[in-house]
Amino acid sequence: MSLGIVTVVACLALLTAAETGCAAKPERAVEASTKSVELEQPAVALPARPRPYAVPAGAKAVSSSRELVAALADGRREAIVLAPGTYDNPKPFADRDGDRLYAARLGTAVLKAGVVLGANGGPPGASIRGLSFDVSDPAKTLNGAIVHVWGSASHASVRDTRLDGNRRVETGLLVRQAQGFVGRRIVASRFRSYGIVVDPNDVGYRTRSPFALSDLTISRVRRPVQGSSDGRAEACLWLGSPGTVRRVDVRRCGITGIWTGTAMHGSRVADATIDRAPVGIYIEHYTTSTTFERLRVGPNVGRGVNAEWSNLSLGQKPASSGNVIQDGYFRTADVGVYLDQGTTRTLVRRCVFVGQAWAAIGDYLGQGNGYYENDFSGIRGGAVPVSHDHYAGAKRP
Repeated sequence: MSLGIVTVVACLALLTAAETGCAAKPERAVEASTKSVELEQPAVALPARPRPYAVPAGAKAVSSSRELVAALADGRREAIVLAPGTYDNPKPFADRDGDRLYAARLGTAVLKAGVVLGANGGPPGASIRGLSFDVSDPAKTLNGAIVHVWGSASHASVRDTRLDGNRRVETGLLVRQAQGFVGRRIVASRFRSYGIVVDPNDVGYRTRSPFALSDLTISRVRRPVQGSSDGRAEACLWLGSPGTVRRVDVRRCGITGIWTGTAMHGSRVADATIDRAPVGIYIEHYTTSTTFERLRVGPNVGRGVNAEWSNLSLGQKPASSGNVIQDGYFRTADVGVYLDQGTTRTLVRRCVFVGQAWAAIGDYLGQGNGYYENDFSGIRGGAVPVSHDHYAGAKRP
């Protein structure tokens, strides 16, 4: 199975900027050890919830949908404060001028239509803070996303925001303009395809202003028939750009908790709790020089981490190259970490494995992968610390 947004590239089936260059890299000479060492469960921080904030002085106040539309269309870049109430529109509200939207009080402005940040041209820095979205009509979104960030909206931000798709909307937050994007204390639930996506849809994308996400709570992302997206959706968190993620809790995800790929380079995912998903973290084309650390995966997960396969002999690039998986607790049914064919220089260390029926680690036709200082004492009888066989599916008794 391969995961990916279909439009990324035909051959794919599918919190700060300075921190992004700090992703750990495996040593050149790595150890491949099946020796079990006793380890404590790593401490994994949980995400904070949306919190109150101060509204800017002199902000423009609105109290109706008509006033909000007018304020967004006045051609000025300004702070707009939404009074408590419900705001609706036949189509998504359009923030083309870099306006900063605030609820007067956290969560009291409820939007029944989405918001688009950006345009073909305009000021950067558009933002949303404290709003609650409760959208059930896909026609009131752009490309199926309640909040859509694109085009001119570099250095945009979404903070202290709740997104509810009522099981009818495809995506909560879709960030195509990832330059300098910041997302903090976001709760997203009940979507058909994705909770949060940060992916410029360009495998060659590079930036000096990586995204920064922190304190994300994402749940209930799946199609009516779970898995019917054929690996192209049903991911709670989808990452395809250089950046950092800190403190994320994802659960009840139709296919995977966290997907990485496209142009995920030199990045870091830290303090991730993942449960109730067939796959915890899916490493796809192309995830390179990225660190995944302080992970808690399971118990309702089949594969903790899955690195997608590549046929290097045919000139394909590895899906996973130079990545580090460390300080994790994997209580998964089948396998903790599976490194499929072509996975290159990927390191697994200081991880605790519990309950696996097949293997703690699978390393099938890998290239220079390493694993050491892991605790295999909790795997099931009949399972092995490391298998070099191909993982063919569930091995549960």
